[in-house]
This record gives sequence, structure tokens and C-alpha cells, in this order.
Amino acid sequence: MFPMRILMAVDGFKETSWAVRAAVESASGTGSELHVVHVVPAVPELPYLHLAAKERVEDFTEWRRIKGLEVLDKQVRRIREDLGGTVAASYYREGKPDKQIAVLGEEIDAGLLIVGGLRQAPFERIFAANLAENVLRRADRPVLIVDDRGSRGLPIAR
Repeated sequence: MFPMRILMAVDGFKETSWAVRAAVESASGTGSELHVVHVVPAVPELPYLHLAAKERVEDFTEWRRIKGLEVLDKQVRRIREDLGGTVAASYYREGKPDKQIAVLGEEIDAGLLIVGGLRQAPFERIFAANLAENVLRRADRPVLIVDDRGSRGLPIAR
């Protein structure tokens, strides 16, 4: 079973720092490879996009790509320098985050997907699933969801 590949989905939110720490500890403790992915959500087509200057639309798209790559680079550096982990590979994707994470997990044959789970207010839980729940529903492999309760030593696996 071990060693295997672990795929960690990262973003720029501090709430996922415990999930990153859990991924590093899991990978180093089992001798597994840690793979890191950051997905920038696709921008929906705006109804009057054709009226906007083409250069402005291209600039915005490029800006999103650069910011996404910066987030990925920052997280990989944090894993290596601050947490002492090793990253086997990092991936940048654009599209629907839950789908991209699940597809990449299949592509690299990850044995475990790790995502940070953000706590939601009861109203939000009723009307909208968060990314972690969507990955859990879509993935065909084990998913570990770690929320900020990990700061008290209680990582929540679902």
C-alpha cells in the first residue's frame, strides 16, 4: 500500500495550511511522493465579452495565470523550506477545481487526495457544497479533508 503518490490541492488561503502540513507529514511518514496542484477556476463567459477590448481580456487572463502560478510556487517553497518536505511534482491547472483535482489524481495514479476543508455557516452548507465535498463526490480514490480544527490536533478525515 505504501509508498504511494499523494496529491495535495493548494490555494492561497491560510485555512488550508493545516492540510498542507498533514500532506507533508503523511508523505514523509509513509515514504510517499507528494504532488501539489493549484487550480484556477475557469472564468465564465461574460455576456458582453465581445464588446470589451481584446487586449484587456487577454491581460486579465494572463494576470490570473500569473497569480495562480505565484500561489503554487509559494506553497511549494513553503513545503520545501518551512516544513522540510519534498515535492515530487507540481501542477497548474485551469478549469473546474473539483474536476481538475479528480482528473489529475487519476492521471498520476494518486493513492490519496488531500484537500483543505473550509468551515461553512449552516446556511452555506444547505445551499452550496464546498470544494472539499465536491472533490469527495467526484474522486474515485480516497480523499482526506483537513480543516483548521487540525490546529488542535483533530484533523478530520471524511
